Amino acid sequence: MVGLRVPGMRLMLLAAFASTLSAQLLGPQIRAGAARTEITPDLKKHGPVYMAGFGNNRVATGIHDNLYARCLALSAGGQTVVLCGVDSIGLFADDVEKIRAEVRKQLAAKSKSKAKDPAVVVAATHDHEAEDTMGLWGPAQGTSGINEAYNSFVIARVTEAAVDAIRHLQPAIVTLGQAHPSDLDTLIDDDRPPEVHDAGVIVLKATTAKGKPIGTLVNWANHPETLGSKNTLITADYPHYLCTELEQRLDGVAVFLNGAVGGMQSPLGAKVPDPATKRPAPENSFLKAELIGRRVAEVAVGAALNGQTVPADRIEFQESRITIPISNKGFQLAAQADLYKGRKKMTPDGGTSAPVGVVRLWARGKAVLEAALVPGELYPELSVGGVERYSGADFPDAPIEPPIKKMMSAEFKMLVGLADDEIGYIIPKAEWDETAPWLKNAPQAWYGEVNSVGPEAAPRIAAALEQLLKSVPPNPKAN
Repeated sequence: MVGLRVPGMRLMLLAAFASTLSAQLLGPQIRAGAARTEITPDLKKHGPVYMAGFGNNRVATGIHDNLYARCLALSAGGQTVVLCGVDSIGLFADDVEKIRAEVRKQLAAKSKSKAKDPAVVVAATHDHEAEDTMGLWGPAQGTSGINEAYNSFVIARVTEAAVDAIRHLQPAIVTLGQAHPSDLDTLIDDDRPPEVHDAGVIVLKATTAKGKPIGTLVNWANHPETLGSKNTLITADYPHYLCTELEQRLDGVAVFLNGAVGGMQSPLGAKVPDPATKRPAPENSFLKAELIGRRVAEVAVGAALNGQTVPADRIEFQESRITIPISNKGFQLAAQADLYKGRKKMTPDGGTSAPVGVVRLWARGKAVLEAALVPGELYPELSVGGVERYSGADFPDAPIEPPIKKMMSAEFKMLVGLADDEIGYIIPKAEWDETAPWLKNAPQAWYGEVNSVGPEAAPRIAAALEQLLKSVPPNPKAN
């Protein structure tokens, strides 16, 4: 009865203290686990290895550093979500569904529990120095570069990492951090107007209740193509140095998820200073890739160490499949030539089906982290805003898509590109420019449309994400 006489502010403070004390007594309500597996191609077994991302018939001649699949599993409120970053140019939804099915199969074989199936998110880093897993960069135009043995190997290894991460789930403390020093933007060159970057670093760090590192998830946006088109050594590019540095400094498993890289966000052309010489690092060099990776890791470490610990008690995964018309003649011909080896079958109406998803992390009824899962290379102005109307655009009066991160209410916002599929560039419809005159009266076509399914991708993906972000499923642990 005495509590009834306590002023409102004191009541709130007492309630907060009681909640904190209860959480300390009960322990963490979220569990985390992490694992990694190597997916480096065997140049003999999987050879010839056609490297992805630039032109045809670029055959790998050696291995500079290993490729990995790294996964962080989070479980709370009756739901488990596994977030996997894979050193690959891209994995079509067909292969991702095989991974998901195999994860369910392996977990079911070892458990009699009726727990909800885990949600598995597989996001390629978009590594342009890895093996062709999509079929577009084979020995010649019109000839697939997919080696089914290697794709099967990747599926098996990503499955292994996801299952291992789930099996190592343990009570965890989650820390969220973010940072955006201005020099991060200088690591990216954008050669198409408008010049917009989504260059902030978002970090999720998980440790055991006693402080032992489990894993660190980092979200940043830049093409892993620092080595350029002449390199013939397999490498994870700058994510190799980013993850290596993180694992050395924070321990545990470092998972890198790329962001809004369309537009195009690339280290090619960016002037990255070399502290040793006080001059820009040589173009297409491993030194440049190392400087980028280590700088992003340094920012991520600082964000993690200065981040805020959240009493996470629920994680949520939502996904919907949408159909997007394919107007790109090259994509249509690729499907007809079976470059994808049975993957990415066109829908009866001539479109493509793609997943769009959202992951939310909750703490005491409030979303503290939201991640939009985008099946391709999103132009950053679709993430953070800045879409422009230019003379020469093909759809000058098209409605401007709402920026995805501005749809989110959480303090920490991630945009995960190439998540669970790869449909190419996702361009604001108002900036679409496939026919002359070109944007800003340019003398030639801007790059982008040639690698996009079509102008309807952006509005359909933005609309699907808006619906998902507005929808909050009921908490299965409530009541």
